[in-house]
Amino acid sequence: MNRLNLIKMKKHLIKYTLEFVVIVLGISVSFWVNKRQNDKENKINEIHIYEDIKMELNELTKMINERTAVFNFDIALIDNVYNESYNSKFTYQDMLTAVADWRGFEPSIEIYSSLKYDGGLKYVSNSEIKLAIDKFYARSSSIYANMEDEVIVQREILKFLHINYPLVLLNQDSKLIDENTKINHFKNIITNDLTFRSLLKSKRRFMYNKKIGIDQYRLRHEELLSMIDKVLSY
Repeated sequence: MNRLNLIKMKKHLIKYTLEFVVIVLGISVSFWVNKRQNDKENKINEIHIYEDIKMELNELTKMINERTAVFNFDIALIDNVYNESYNSKFTYQDMLTAVADWRGFEPSIEIYSSLKYDGGLKYVSNSEIKLAIDKFYARSSSIYANMEDEVIVQREILKFLHINYPLVLLNQDSKLIDENTKINHFKNIITNDLTFRSLLKSKRRFMYNKKIGIDQYRLRHEELLSMIDKVLSY
């Protein structure tokens, strides 16, 4: 191979090498730009997810406060009549609700459900927040289990009243009997019927555990809200 051909070969090699480098750099830059753009879009989506969940948490605050208040009221009422310390003021309807009925807790979680099934939660990159979200929205919370147990006892109480003390329920809408007479009649049953007292004591236990459950739910709610607020404040 003569010198001229060698020079031409070197020129072609340099040319092709430069073209290859330019192509590789172009592809690398393109990937880098796309990655930056995707990262930026994912971050924007993540912020929107936090804003949506925060909106739902703020809406839940009122319900948590209301349910906590009535749970505490019902427990105090049962303690009042069970222990014969008639200091609290309540109506006959309040008494029937606390003793023969039950109060549930079904928070609205449409936003979370929508994000879960639409895949929006995949944008949550913060592992601590993701864990807090899963923990907060989990249906395994103790409040739900204790509500189910309370319903079972509540049905036994209602059945017991239907069979043994139907006037307790029939007197509810009676306008011929004054409020105090209705309440005292019911109180006497609670005081003197040991079977009924036993049922009521069981119901009270599940009501108290339900109250503990909603207190734990409130703590998880406050924790998650605080974590999201910190991210959004940056």
